[in-house]
Amino acid sequence: MQITKSVYLVSGANYDLLGNVYAIRGEKSVALVDSGEPCAAEVIEVSLRRWGMGDLPVTRLFLTHGHADHAGCAAYFQKKGAKLVVAEGDAHWLREGGFRADRTPYGEGWTYPSCEADAVFSERSAFAFEDFRLTAYPLPGHTDGSSFFEMEDVGERTGGRPGRTVLFTGDTFSFDREIDDHVLLCWKGSPDYDPVKLRKSFEFAAQEFSPDVILSGHGMPLLANGNAVIRAAARKFLVAYR
Repeated sequence: MQITKSVYLVSGANYDLLGNVYAIRGEKSVALVDSGEPCAAEVIEVSLRRWGMGDLPVTRLFLTHGHADHAGCAAYFQKKGAKLVVAEGDAHWLREGGFRADRTPYGEGWTYPSCEADAVFSERSAFAFEDFRLTAYPLPGHTDGSSFFEMEDVGERTGGRPGRTVLFTGDTFSFDREIDDHVLLCWKGSPDYDPVKLRKSFEFAAQEFSPDVILSGHGMPLLANGNAVIRAAARKFLVAYR
């Protein structure tokens, strides 16, 4: 599914898989935001070919966090040449290969091939991918290293006007217009889930971001009213937190 001029949804619920995976198309290469569950590699590559990106190498993989439905194919794409970027707080998930069976009731379905991150960040950081600039924001709560990535789709620049601002939000919240309040909050089952940190992350996000497009780890792409939806998610969390 093409979402903006340069951004595509290449795996996720629309493909009967867990965890949305987004591709950013450059002139000579592709970057991925998240990599889906461990069995998603074939679907991702089929989708890339369908959208004319099959001959372009995947050179960057930006991970919003280290759970198996988002980092499941990280080792696969790293072996094919992608550089992995993740927040310092979730780098251990990559080394450990997700949840180990002796640490969680979720069993082997929550594990994936282990790997080491190529770049980690612990504060707001900028990463270049061809002409794109992705700004990473550590926003812990769902996991200790959960992060947002913000970018302008420079492929949409025209007549001196900037491209749309795209915000990748991982699992902190997701959008679904079919439910009453339109937002779903993150899963609380991770051993590093922290509601105190999540509250601070929501407060920051509601003040900081006014994106044109929100692309979350699950749910639907949001193409309008970005700040209003972030604020709605923050309010929903604060009510639940109390």
